[in-house]
Amino acid sequence: MSKRKSTPNLVASSNIITIGLDIGYGVVKAITNDVVITFPSVMGHARELKFAQDDIAGRHPGDQITDDDGSWFVGDLALSQLPPGEMLRLRGRTANESTMGNAFRLRLAKVAIGKLVTHLWEGNYGSSDIAHIRLASGLPVDHMRDAAEFKATFMGQHIIKTDTAQLVANISEVMVMPQGYGSIYAMSLTDGGEINRQHTYRRTGVCDVGTYTVDLALDDGGEYVDAESGSVESGVYTAQERIAAVLERDHRQKMPFKLVEEVLRTGVFHASGKPIDYRIMVDEALDPLRSATLSLMSEKWHAGATIDVIYLSGGGAELIFEDVKAVYPQAQLLPQAQLANARGYLNYARFVVRQG
Repeated sequence: MSKRKSTPNLVASSNIITIGLDIGYGVVKAITNDVVITFPSVMGHARELKFAQDDIAGRHPGDQITDDDGSWFVGDLALSQLPPGEMLRLRGRTANESTMGNAFRLRLAKVAIGKLVTHLWEGNYGSSDIAHIRLASGLPVDHMRDAAEFKATFMGQHIIKTDTAQLVANISEVMVMPQGYGSIYAMSLTDGGEINRQHTYRRTGVCDVGTYTVDLALDDGGEYVDAESGSVESGVYTAQERIAAVLERDHRQKMPFKLVEEVLRTGVFHASGKPIDYRIMVDEALDPLRSATLSLMSEKWHAGATIDVIYLSGGGAELIFEDVKAVYPQAQLLPQAQLANARGYLNYARFVVRQG
């Protein structure tokens, strides 16, 4: 076993690494200490790269993983090297969550842990070294009945073998909460896991706008209110699909996901090197997401008169924030909205540790 370099946070393998892990349907977010890892929630079976293999691997470190089901390209490497028909995405519930959906989540988690440990230990460890991990994560509100299966999948020892990491992850504790609650804990708790005295709101709502779901969660003085929380199977993908269809119609070819996402965020498509303005089309493509979000909020919160603050989080929050604020003036867009849940999960895990 190689000798590991000591760091302020990890001196020996017996130290527990606390991780906030948000396995979103669009993007995986993992946070511990000062390390933040993000990558798209996609994967596919690895294929032989016929040229510049080392250069490509260097551009996407940690995106290749091998397990009992074979070798896989994950995240940005999958997006750049695999055709759309070979890419698998995490999307809603599967026919068997324990063997399909959670197996997908576990592989994404192992990639995230491999990337985090590589940063924390600076690559100075051996394949038999064990990373002891405390994990906090979340599920869409309406999927919380799957929490027991989620925990069972993640608990225990897992061999992680990627192109940048080889170790054993010993996950000794798993906390699962309604997804949007991460955003509440991002604001109501500090990074050190203490009560945030600046957060003085009593009834706090969060609207988490993700790729395939929009989630609402309501907290009343520290108590989760189930009747005023819920999910809808909508999300940013509704706009992405409309934009992809228009681009394919206009330019007679399927567009890579990265280009579709770029048009969604900028409203501009570059065809043969020349910019084309698609802002009006993008605005129209966002209508289903706006409608689904506001309908869910109206169903669960009505006019919102009893809610002190509504936090908007998730990768799609910025896209519809102004529309939500026009109806719910107490709405606030969280800073780094896409990372809010993962930060909140980490804050909560640290709070639990402090309570002892």
